[in-house]
Amino acid sequence: MRIERVSLTNFRQYFGDHRITFSQDDYRNVTVVHGVNGAGKTSLFLAMNWCLYGEGVESIGQVISKEAASRAKVGDTVEAKVSVTFLHEGQRIIASRQLLGQKLIDGSVAEAHNATEFVMLRTTMTGISTRVDNPIGVMNTVLPSNVRTYFFFDGEKIDNFARQESAKEVQDAIYKVLSLEVMTRARRHLADTARELRGELKGLVSDELKDLIGQDADLRQQDETLVARQAQLKENIVLAYRHIDEVNQQLRDFEAVQALQRQYDLYTREIQEREHEFEALTVRIRDLASQGYISVGRSAVETALKMLDEKRQRGEIPSNIRQQFIQDLLDHHMCICGRPFAEHDDAHAHLLGLLNTSIPTSLEDDVLTTGGYLRAILERSTQLQTDLSAAMQEKVRIEQRITQLYGERDDIQRRMKGSNQAEISDLAKRRDQYQADIDEYKAEQIRNEMIIEDVRKCIKELEREIAQARKTEYREQLLSRKVKLAQDAADLIETTFTKFAKAKRLEVERETKAIFGALAWKGEHFQDVRLSEDYQLEVIDRYGLPARPDLSAGERQVLSLSFITAMAKVAQREAPLVIDTPFGRLSSAHREAITANLPDLAQQLVLFVTDEELRDRALDNLNLRIGAEYRLNFDPRTSCTIIEETTNA
Repeated sequence: MRIERVSLTNFRQYFGDHRITFSQDDYRNVTVVHGVNGAGKTSLFLAMNWCLYGEGVESIGQVISKEAASRAKVGDTVEAKVSVTFLHEGQRIIASRQLLGQKLIDGSVAEAHNATEFVMLRTTMTGISTRVDNPIGVMNTVLPSNVRTYFFFDGEKIDNFARQESAKEVQDAIYKVLSLEVMTRARRHLADTARELRGELKGLVSDELKDLIGQDADLRQQDETLVARQAQLKENIVLAYRHIDEVNQQLRDFEAVQALQRQYDLYTREIQEREHEFEALTVRIRDLASQGYISVGRSAVETALKMLDEKRQRGEIPSNIRQQFIQDLLDHHMCICGRPFAEHDDAHAHLLGLLNTSIPTSLEDDVLTTGGYLRAILERSTQLQTDLSAAMQEKVRIEQRITQLYGERDDIQRRMKGSNQAEISDLAKRRDQYQADIDEYKAEQIRNEMIIEDVRKCIKELEREIAQARKTEYREQLLSRKVKLAQDAADLIETTFTKFAKAKRLEVERETKAIFGALAWKGEHFQDVRLSEDYQLEVIDRYGLPARPDLSAGERQVLSLSFITAMAKVAQREAPLVIDTPFGRLSSAHREAITANLPDLAQQLVLFVTDEELRDRALDNLNLRIGAEYRLNFDPRTSCTIIEETTNA
């Protein structure tokens, strides 16, 4: 989708007819609309959203121009209309939405019944125009309504994605923009279908099979309930951690406990680092232990090597005479001394005996190679024992350090709870409660995982029993196949979705990191950007510590902008990036970094800005990329705005 022009008629302060033509150039792909606060930038931004999706104007008051209403007579029909012309897949599409109202005696305008009309025309490259029968459906195939806010957005509210409590919003954005929610809907619909078919199947089968199917349905319902509870617990944990962060921040503001809180923060960070080390070490110990068969088989390996060495000492390996040498003597009927011999004489019989007792060359080579392999296994067994012992000792050391850190941090917590200042004591107690909640949530998660595993094992066993109890009646068999097909498809989609969603999440993470590094003026201070499995968007500073709580409002806006453009890049969705007030909360350093890089991250960039937002170096950066530029001139005498095209030097 590439926007070509927007036309307005009597939309809010845009009295009469107005038009903006957007830049279509691949390099000069930026269109800038300047205007002071209140001149109509947001109205123009909302007009585009309203035209394409019928949304966005609910809280802005009267849509129809008040000037147009004032000039109409009582009873006259007054019209507001917005048209957006855009190119999509080789076709020009004109979408227009109009609103009709009637002038009342008190001067207000009442919307007519079914006053809003949305019309779409499709024009081919040959100039043939046809009306689209399903304009809303077509618009949703071009740029779905549930993803439009990630391409048409308010720059002053964009930092929402960088907030700690926004994991759900980040996940929803990825699911929608990358069309992952299609897979989740498909899985849900298939599972629902399988459930409905099981209910229908109950009335067709024997009491025994009906009971099995009932058990199966109950277990699957239990599984779904547990999975939903796990998701809720995950959200509860994230929320509790956010509350702890808020408490920590409040405690940092109390001079009486600032030193204690700093020490508490240091212990907390080291606990996190040591626990990560502990997890990694546990995985390593598990990997080493999985190779325990090497040590178990050590005795057998030593016995085999001893046997091979004895044969080598006796001269049996390698053999004194090669089979091929004996065979050559037999073929030529000639002794090595040059004396000929005949078939079946003593010399011939002796050579045959040697041939039968000698080891084949290939086998001899295999035996020698096996000896090398066996010695390597012994060396690996020794090294394995050394590595495992060292890893276990390190594990004990880390466990002891974690225990020590928790004890020292708990001591600080006790001192804070015993503070003479009631507010400090209350905050410390609240932090304790939040941590206790987290521990309980995590414990419940572990219990649920165990139950889910058992439930799914029971479901598998029931599936086998149900398969054995099936009757041969045609309809029952057909329904059974449908149930299995629907459930298998749902399970397969879930498995595929999990892998695909992880791959896309990591891809968005890589792109966000690269873009944030280019847009953030303190790029060297930030070492990494991570998008966790819980869809927490986190920035890591050069010390390897989470830096999101320390980000300024401008840096959060840059992080969110990096995330949105990364999604668009990964999705390879052809859509413009339309931003209202993109630089209002940004420092000059951030504005300069963004204006230097953002045009390369969008195929078409539309910016609604004030003069204060876009000036100096930031304006210089954009000048070479601006293909169209407009100024909104507000007339205070009429409260109307005129759109004036300017020349970009």
